[in-house]
Amino acid sequence: MDESANDAVRYFVRGLFRGMGETDRLREMREELSCHLTDRIADEVGRGSSFEEAFARAVESLGNLEELVETMAGQKRKILVRKADALLMGGALAYGSLFMIAVGVWFTFVGFGWRAVLVAVPGWLGFAVPALLAWIRYRSRPAETALVSLDRREVVRLSWLGWAGIAGTCWAMNAAFLGTDLFLSVIWAWMPTFGLLTWPLSETAYARMVQSLPSVRSEP
Repeated sequence: MDESANDAVRYFVRGLFRGMGETDRLREMREELSCHLTDRIADEVGRGSSFEEAFARAVESLGNLEELVETMAGQKRKILVRKADALLMGGALAYGSLFMIAVGVWFTFVGFGWRAVLVAVPGWLGFAVPALLAWIRYRSRPAETALVSLDRREVVRLSWLGWAGIAGTCWAMNAAFLGTDLFLSVIWAWMPTFGLLTWPLSETAYARMVQSLPSVRSEP
């Protein structure tokens, strides 16, 4: 191709990465993508297409350009989304099982006796059923993928702040009931505190998973 065609490819590729900080890695990615487009355009032109037609076909072959750039720049990653969900729900079930055992023991000692199981078992099902459904979805389509953001710091931060706010409110309400003759005069705020802890723990675990767990990646 002539120099003007090469310039058109370079300008196009540079525009795709506009707004991203300049790094050696970014320059390598731009060069890699430019070479790919140039080779594809040369092939199309060699088959008799005009440069404009060849350029359009080469760009179309790249697919979703926004996703491509985000993936190349390390902002997103394609993962086995159903496998990741199943692993996450499995972890939540393990935590929830321990939590509901503690809840059952607590209700036993505050006067419920054997009836504590009527509280603990339905609560445990709230962890078990989503885990089972996640496993069934994974087994039905284990290879399903999704492109997810690798920067989940804001989501994780907000989940911890939300949990802290709700837990703090529960303890304030618990303190207001202490000294009364109501059932709520006992220390009960630990239950929503630890029960809701699954929210920030799940967000944190998911962030670590998509960043660092090779087994959920859709590519080697």
